Amino acid sequence: MIKTVFLSCDYPSDEAIAVQINSWLAENPDIKLIDIKFQSNVSAVADSGVSAEYWHTSALIIYKVPSENNIKSIKSKEKIKK
Repeated sequence: MIKTVFLSCDYPSDEAIAVQINSWLAENPDIKLIDIKFQSNVSAVADSGVSAEYWHTSALIIYKVPSENNIKSIKSKEKIKK
């Protein structure tokens, strides 16, 4: 089954997107990574002498998890090899 997970951060207050991606991948070692879509947006505001920049970064991880049937099939093949 193909699934997705969405991660985001607002710089500099949140954990960096690269750290979030690497942490998620480390916590999910059994998945098959299909793709990571990365997006970064910067906006600036200036009004009455006050200015600010807003940085937002996000990533969509697309991955595949083995189905129950595939897991059973893999385990039975491993038993046959032994």
